[in-house]
Amino acid sequence: MAGRSAVRAVARRLLPLLFGLYVVNFLDRANIGVAALAMNAELHLSATDYGTAAGMFFVGYVLFQVPAAVGLKRFGARRWLAGVVTAWGLCSAATAFVTDARGLYLARFLLGLAEAGFFPGVVAYLTTWFPAQRRTRALAAFLLAIPVATAAGLPTSGLLVEHAGVFGLSGWRSMFLIEAAPAIVLGAAALRLLPDSPRRAAWLNDTQRAELARELDKETPPTTTGRTVLGRVVHFALVQAGVCFAAYSLQFFLPQALTTLFPGVHASSVCALAALPYLVAAPTMLLWSRHGDHAGQRASLVTVPIAVAALAATAAALCDLPLVTLAALTVTVAANTAAVPALWSRCTSSLAGRHSATAIAATNALSNLAGFAGPWVTGHLADTTGGYQAVYTVLACILATASVTAHRLPTTPASPATPASPDAPASPDAPGTTTATHTSATVPDGTGDRTLEGAESARMTPTPRDE
Repeated sequence: MAGRSAVRAVARRLLPLLFGLYVVNFLDRANIGVAALAMNAELHLSATDYGTAAGMFFVGYVLFQVPAAVGLKRFGARRWLAGVVTAWGLCSAATAFVTDARGLYLARFLLGLAEAGFFPGVVAYLTTWFPAQRRTRALAAFLLAIPVATAAGLPTSGLLVEHAGVFGLSGWRSMFLIEAAPAIVLGAAALRLLPDSPRRAAWLNDTQRAELARELDKETPPTTTGRTVLGRVVHFALVQAGVCFAAYSLQFFLPQALTTLFPGVHASSVCALAALPYLVAAPTMLLWSRHGDHAGQRASLVTVPIAVAALAATAAALCDLPLVTLAALTVTVAANTAAVPALWSRCTSSLAGRHSATAIAATNALSNLAGFAGPWVTGHLADTTGGYQAVYTVLACILATASVTAHRLPTTPASPATPASPDAPASPDAPGTTTATHTSATVPDGTGDRTLEGAESARMTPTPRDE
């Protein structure tokens, strides 16, 4: 039970802060979707121009993924994440002062550079704190920030665009300034509150550190070749790309799509309607992740919700009734979002090892190329067809392809068994025994790769095993 106690202590200390950081992160990334309701007219942007600007974020984001992973290893989670948070706050605030499309492209590119180190850094960071069997729920608690940030941020941003006027600036400019401020504040909090590794966490006692080390050591993966890792990175990236394409196409264009469904509605009301899919997505993600904790690493945890999202997007493409289309888009968003924790849990387990941070960053980088393609394609199709039906058709096809691809996602191979000898410790699978092996899990602690040491191999007194 001590292992559970350690994990609960980690969850209480880390997840609320990481959740808050990701809420602000995603809000600063996605609030351009609300700003567009007024910004496009002021800057004379077409739907294609706006889609390009929204997607430029991912150009910087992809380019800096792997260098950011190296930075995480070099400087440690505490200093690196604090710097990343502060930098993206400043870049988001700078968007308030753009005067044309080129300035907006540059601001979004720089925001992508600044945010590149956050998500893959946190995913790699969580692997050093949470054993695999508890990681899906931990990732879900962190990723819950996506629907929460969107559900709360859309109405708030809509009100700011309509009514704010900081320093005499227009509403959408004021929105960028106001919503950038929390990132700068939380950057200072991260520097103080995020320990680099379990052994540097003052709030864990020695027993909890030992139990956490033993839990993590049990799942140390066998050595895999670079070619195998590269193949897994590409496979996971292909599935994640489909999810990202749909997620960001809807994220950045949903308010505008709803204005075509409900013409004459005020910006704040449109944003409230756009928040509905994410209000449904939040509990859906949690419930599906809880199911995933019991189901293990089944491919259906990824394939089923993506397939449901594809069917719902098909319904949106075929229907002309506003309320039915909104309902179909709600299911698309909720189901697509529900797949993400299970997908990343499987990814982090499969890519675990010495270079996991770099492999995770590479997966995120490749998949987020679709983050640029999604908004650009959406904007181009909206300009060409004058509506969004063609967009929903494309989303359905891409999601269906991602679901099929996910059927053969790799799983974590079992560690090779070591032949027993008369003097060897009892197997950890033996009933009524607990064995600690001398292994290590790589964690970034600010001075390069260091290790969280496991207990020395030793025969232990038989005790009931933790469930």
